[in-house]
Amino acid sequence: MLDVRMPNMNGYEICERLKKNERTRNIPVIFISAADQELDKLRAFASGGIDYIVRPLFEEEVLARIRTHLSLRKLQKNLEELVQERTAELIEANAKLKAENRERQQAEERIRYMAHYDALTGLPNRILLQDRIAQAIAYAHRNSWQMAVLLIDLDYFKHINDSLGHYTGDQLLKLVSQRLRQSMREGDSLARLGGDEFVLCIRGDSKDAAHVAGKIISVLDQAFIVDDCALHVGASIGISQYPNDGDNAEALMRAADSAMYHAKENGRKNYQFFSQELNQRVHQRLHSENLLRQAWARREFSVHYQPQVDMESGKIFSAEALLRWHPPGKSPMSCGPYMTIAEETGLILPIGEWVLHQACRDLKRWHSLGYPDLHIAVNLSPRQFTQGDLVDTVAKILQEYDIPPGALELEITESVLLQCNDGNTSMLKQLSDLGVQLSIDDFGTGYSNLGYLQRFPVHALKIDRLFVNGIGQNANDTALISAIIAMAHSLQLKVLAEGVETAEQTVFLLQHGCLAAQGFYYSEAVSADVFPELLRKQTPSFSGYESDR
Repeated sequence: MLDVRMPNMNGYEICERLKKNERTRNIPVIFISAADQELDKLRAFASGGIDYIVRPLFEEEVLARIRTHLSLRKLQKNLEELVQERTAELIEANAKLKAENRERQQAEERIRYMAHYDALTGLPNRILLQDRIAQAIAYAHRNSWQMAVLLIDLDYFKHINDSLGHYTGDQLLKLVSQRLRQSMREGDSLARLGGDEFVLCIRGDSKDAAHVAGKIISVLDQAFIVDDCALHVGASIGISQYPNDGDNAEALMRAADSAMYHAKENGRKNYQFFSQELNQRVHQRLHSENLLRQAWARREFSVHYQPQVDMESGKIFSAEALLRWHPPGKSPMSCGPYMTIAEETGLILPIGEWVLHQACRDLKRWHSLGYPDLHIAVNLSPRQFTQGDLVDTVAKILQEYDIPPGALELEITESVLLQCNDGNTSMLKQLSDLGVQLSIDDFGTGYSNLGYLQRFPVHALKIDRLFVNGIGQNANDTALISAIIAMAHSLQLKVLAEGVETAEQTVFLLQHGCLAAQGFYYSEAVSADVFPELLRKQTPSFSGYESDR
C-alpha cells in the first residue's frame, strides 16, 4: 500500500519502479490518498496500481479490498501457471507431433525406397526399372533415338550359392553390382530383377549395345575375391531394342529374356540379340509347356521299360524306366523333347517321383511273377538331385513296395557331377549307403573324368548311344569306347552300352569287355503289361553282368 504523497519520492514513482523490477512487478499495489481527483486516479492506475482508496480509511473496507486483490492475484497466478502448463503441454505435443511427422516421413521414405530399390545391392528393382524404361522409351520417341535393354544373367551362380552358402552368394552379388555400375555410361539405368539377374537400359543402337555387352562379359569374367576365396562367374546377356523389338517396357523385357536364354543355349558367356525367330521359339516353348502341364493334369503319362541285357547269355537282368506320353487317340511318344521344359519349370519333381513309384510298383509285381533278381533303373534329373528330402523319398518308396535297395539303380547325368558340392556329395553317399546302385548316364558327353569318378560312390557307367552308333564308322568313337571300358574296369565299375542296334556293335563291345547293353537290337521300350512277355522267353536265372553286380 502506497501513499500518493510521501517525502523524497511519491507513491507513483515507487510503483513505477516496482513494476520495472522483475522480482516485484507482480506485487499488487493499492494507492491511498486524501485527494479524490480523477487525474490522480488515472495516474495511479497508469503507474501500475490496481486500486485507489480515498481517506478517511475504513478498516473493514481496506481489508476487504486487500482480500479481494490478493484473491484476484492468486487466481491470476493460478491462471498464469495453468496457461504456462498448457503452453508447455502444447509445446511438448507440438514437438512430439513434429517428431512423429518426421518419423512418418522417414518411414514413408523407407517404404518408398524398399518398394523401388533392391535391399542387397541398392540398385533399382523391377518396379522402378519399369518406370525408367518407360521414361527412356518416351524420351527416345520424342528425339527419334534408339535404345536397348540388356538382361544379364550370371552363369553358374547357383552352384556357388548352393555350395558356399547364401552369405557368400550375397557378397558376390554386391561385387557384381559394383562392377556393373563401373561399366555404365552416363544416362544408363541399371537394376537388379532378383536372384542373379540384372538389367541395363542404355541409349544407343545395336553397335552400342554390343559394345556394352562385351564390356560387361569381360569385367564379370575376372575373378571375384570373397573371404580370400577366388570365385568365378560369367554372364549370358540378352539384348532387345526399341523400337524394333517392342514399344513398351514389358515387351522389351520379354524380348531380352528370350534372347538371354538363347545366349545360355549357345554355351553361355556371350550375348545375343532378340529376333523374330527367337520370338517364334518362345511361343513354341510356351505352347509346349502348356501341353506338358495339361498332360500331367490329365494323367496322360505312362512308364515303359527297355530291357538291359547280359550280352553273353542274352538274358534280361534289369530294365530302364522311360517316361512316355500318351495323348488321347495317339500312340505313346517319348517325352525327351519336353524334359528340358519340365526341368526348368520344376514339373520334373512330381513327375520324377511318380515315375519312381510306378517303376518300383511294377518291379514288385514282376518279382512276384517269379523274377526276384530283376533290377530296375530310373533316371534322376539334376533338378530332383537338389531336393533335400530325396534320400528319404527313395527310402520310403522302397519300403512301401518292399523292394531291396540293391534292386534299384538311379541314373544320374554327368552334369550332376559337375554341380556337386559337399551337400550333394553327401546325398550320393547316403543313397549308396542305403544300398541303392548309382550309374552315370550318357557317359563321355559331359565333364566327368577319373577324378570325378574316384570322388563319388558310382557303381556303373553307361556309354552314350552317340558313341555306340559310331562303332565301325568313326575311329574316334571306337577309340573312346575302348578307353571308357578300360577306365571302368580299372575302377572296378560295371559298364553298359546304350543304343545298341546291330550285331556288329554287340561283337565289338563284347570283345572289349562290355558285357551289358540295351537298345533296339534286343527290344524297344515296352509297356509294363508287355514286359513280362519278354521275361517269359528266358529262364529266371541270371548270369554274366548280373552275377558281378
